[in-house]
Amino acid sequence: MPLLPMKFPALLAVIAIAGALTTTATGAATAQPEQESSPTLRIATRNFLPPYIYEDAKTGIEVDLVNAVFKDTGFDIEYVQLPRIRMISSFEDHQLDGILTQNVTASDTGCATSSYIEHQNVGLTVKSRHLELQSFEELRNYAVISFSGATRYLGEDFRNAVRGAKRYTESGDQGTHISLLYKGRFDVAVGDNWILRLAQKRYFDRTGEKLELEAHPIMPPSQYVARFHDQAVCDAFDAALAKIQHNGTYAEIWAGYRARIYVEAGMDAPYP
Repeated sequence: MPLLPMKFPALLAVIAIAGALTTTATGAATAQPEQESSPTLRIATRNFLPPYIYEDAKTGIEVDLVNAVFKDTGFDIEYVQLPRIRMISSFEDHQLDGILTQNVTASDTGCATSSYIEHQNVGLTVKSRHLELQSFEELRNYAVISFSGATRYLGEDFRNAVRGAKRYTESGDQGTHISLLYKGRFDVAVGDNWILRLAQKRYFDRTGEKLELEAHPIMPPSQYVARFHDQAVCDAFDAALAKIQHNGTYAEIWAGYRARIYVEAGMDAPYP
């Protein structure tokens, strides 16, 4: 008996089913696998603090170093800029995956990386006042202002010294420290030499006022680590840090900013 011609819609259905079976049998050769996105780490960093952090954490010594570290680790990173105290609380409450610029002894939350950045903190005074300042202990003789969290980050010797100071205050806005030194409200500003020098330049640009300042090297450089909740991230960070230190990327980043700072801050000689 001859086969009857198939209706056109039914024929299309048969073709579709056959095509589906063929695709399944051949392993879906034309299908494109979905790309897995890299995990994103939300990392706490400081607010605007040249030369380490510039606007929106897009550049700066610290930003460039950390970007270079994470470049080939398989992680994407998102910076969350916060005041230092909120950085710590947000990380310790597990609201963020990591935190930058931490004294290794200041916390035991999560895991600590190797030291990746240092700050040369100094005592800065108005030179015309001829103040004697050669050690931590001499801070007791003066009214001192420093950055928020300094007593936590600069160690026990610093804490003991400022505990007996004539007056001691911490302020998150280091740009105001220059103004307070000029006005004689404080005798000594303790902080990173580069941060304070660039703050002095911004103050001059805004007011036209400039006094010569003297940097007193009363402490060794402060070494800082990053912290993460995941040990695998700490391990990846350390391996990548060693790589960029070995291939010259790390030194190149520092050298570029060092030259820029001397020009911007009007510093006559490299310090430190």
